[in-house]
Amino acid sequence: MIPAILSGTALLLQESGDEPQRELYRQWSSLMLVLILLCVIAITALAFIVARRRARRRMESLPKKKDAPIADAWTESGKRMDDSIMEFRDD
Repeated sequence: MIPAILSGTALLLQESGDEPQRELYRQWSSLMLVLILLCVIAITALAFIVARRRARRRMESLPKKKDAPIADAWTESGKRMDDSIMEFRDD
């Protein structure tokens, strides 16, 4: 996948018999390739940042669970104790 700008430059490079002119075309095409690569990297980084921000906002908008107050362990066990448990005695 070669952009139209670079394919036109390649044709000019082949047609030119002048060495300084060829070097100018080579430098220009290299500069365009570097700029295109930097633009792709910048767009990818921007998309990543936007996706992270949207995900963070989505997580913040969810209702938060209310934590129950932490009770004493013995109090909790007393609430869960079943009255049907009978104590066996050797009397």
